[in-house]
Amino acid sequence: MLLLALVGGGSLSPSHAAPRPPAKQRLDQAELLQQAGRVDEALALVQADVSDEGLLLRNAWLLLQLQAAAGQLDAAWQTLARMADERQMVPARWLETAKELAPLREDPRWPDALAKARAFDALRERLYGAAAIETPFRETLPLNERLAGLSRLWAEVKTHFVNFELVPGLDWDALYLQTLERVSKTSRTEDYYRELMRMMAQLHDGHSGVVLPEPLRDRMLARPALRTRWIEGRVLIAQLLDPELARLGLAVGQEIMGIEGQALADYVQSHVQPFTSASTPQDLALRLYDYNLLRGDARRAVRLTLKDAQTGVTRQLSVPRVEGKARAALLAKDDASFRWRILPGDVALVELRGFGDDEPVKAYRAAFEQIAKARAIVFDLRENGGGNSSVGYRILSTLSPQPFETSQWWTRSQVSAWRAWGLPLTIEGGSPGLVQPDAQRQFTGPVAVLTSGATYSAAEDFVAAFKRMARGHVVGEATGGSTGQPLFFKLPGGGSARVCSKRDVLPDGTEFVGKGLQPDLLLQPTLAGWRAGRDEVLEAALARISLVSAASR
Repeated sequence: MLLLALVGGGSLSPSHAAPRPPAKQRLDQAELLQQAGRVDEALALVQADVSDEGLLLRNAWLLLQLQAAAGQLDAAWQTLARMADERQMVPARWLETAKELAPLREDPRWPDALAKARAFDALRERLYGAAAIETPFRETLPLNERLAGLSRLWAEVKTHFVNFELVPGLDWDALYLQTLERVSKTSRTEDYYRELMRMMAQLHDGHSGVVLPEPLRDRMLARPALRTRWIEGRVLIAQLLDPELARLGLAVGQEIMGIEGQALADYVQSHVQPFTSASTPQDLALRLYDYNLLRGDARRAVRLTLKDAQTGVTRQLSVPRVEGKARAALLAKDDASFRWRILPGDVALVELRGFGDDEPVKAYRAAFEQIAKARAIVFDLRENGGGNSSVGYRILSTLSPQPFETSQWWTRSQVSAWRAWGLPLTIEGGSPGLVQPDAQRQFTGPVAVLTSGATYSAAEDFVAAFKRMARGHVVGEATGGSTGQPLFFKLPGGGSARVCSKRDVLPDGTEFVGKGLQPDLLLQPTLAGWRAGRDEVLEAALARISLVSAASR
């Protein structure tokens, strides 16, 4: 655990903290050995950690699994008993599902051990839950629930939000008082959640925000069946998801000049930006002018003022919004998380559009033999909003025969007695992870990665690891600049919220949250190029690959 004194606004960045203790490195190595099936070696490392550090939650669970896997059942039972006695017990569901513990579940002592774990679960729920205010949806909420929900939101952020130093001008307590007054004046659940969204937007964090109750989503978040794009200060219709919109007079390339009778900038300032939380300027532009721009009630069309690209003629059209599920179905027709094709010049273009499940890595591995025949690979992550970082790491593991480092991280640690004793604020974190190469698949040719402001979260972890590997060039725009671990909790009226509780930095300690990962070759699409149907970022990447190939001959 790292101790950092808060002196006059000093940074919490772990890049200035002491190196990670060898004990934690042992546990990382033990986990890698466990994954490789080298149980005895992993167990020896964890036992050394317990001997040096004592039995802690971070080593106890690993020790228990390894002892059971090694057939040391008596030792495993002793560890499980110690975990209960020393209050280092894991959730009961972990005990019930871990395959390594199958032999223990056949022992007559198992029901008692499980009962103790469930008792700890109940205590955790009392401490971290709030069942009395986690009420179902109603059109109106009583004052006490509204205030309790807001107070929970304020407290969870104050306790767990990891990026406060990125918003130095924010007085969270003063904002809480202002929002108390606002929510006390409105009983409609829709208005209540709008005020919570307004409050959370002040964190300027893409991994923190409010999740609306399901009945409100189509009233507040419905969008037309189209995509917009911000290029050179203009908002353009970039895609029609439903061909019926063309019959209304909509066309790709039209510029949105106004919404609901207001100039575009005025509408965004009054109706969109106050409720939008984003980590960087590039993240904010994407949310303001694409994701959130046309949100509203599915029962009401949105009135757009459109300018024709060729004639310059301006007209107004009422464009229907569609419910969320219907729009998602339209997107799904052209939203595969993995696609690839061979480009002229024998370059494989691999589009990775999401890491939400294992499908991208499964499809990539299935196609790898064909992909690897190409002269070079371009990985396109410009539409990748993230998911699970390990999906991307497994793809990267095919690009180098050497292990590669991933991001390091830190989180705020709550030690009540230390605060009572006046000790400094504490943080706890992890050193860079180490991913082993794919022993069966390796590509040794030139590689490039394409990025944009929509390259986000776990996709940024991919880019960070790729840059650390020094395997090729990153081409395009800065990434969204937001990753971490959201902490979810429920609110009155059927909604919930999430707060970013983990901060990631590059393996060398360099910060990128709130900034974005910078490309090696910065290139922003131009309006002229977009209208001409060119992919200028891909063109630049292919040119860079050609230079690399020529230099290596």
